[in-house]
Amino acid sequence: MGDYDIFSLGPVRIVTGVVFGLVFGSFITMLSYRLPRRLSIIKPSSQCPLCHTRLRPLDLIPVLSWVLTKGKCRHCKAPISPRYPLIELFTAAATAILFYVLGLSPTLLVALFTEIVIITAIVMKIER
Repeated sequence: MGDYDIFSLGPVRIVTGVVFGLVFGSFITMLSYRLPRRLSIIKPSSQCPLCHTRLRPLDLIPVLSWVLTKGKCRHCKAPISPRYPLIELFTAAATAILFYVLGLSPTLLVALFTEIVIITAIVMKIER
């Protein structure tokens, strides 16, 4: 049968990119919220900005958690900005494109780091 690299398939690259992009997007939402406020990006763990209830792992699933909670905090029912799923979805799309075009390569790592920095900076500039 010869060598077969499943990652050479376009759909596999795209799906992988979307999954990584959703995670990166979630990270970007945290960075773009905390950095301008001079908050630590390590502690405390994610929490509702209004009631400060610590978010559970199920509350941290990119896009899906926001949809399942109908964009509201599970504890205090305060609205959660649609900025979170929008940034996550945008980053997922951009990351999928990078994975598709670059495949697994050193260039991909540089591009992903650059993508995170640029999207974070753009979000922070827009929300300023």
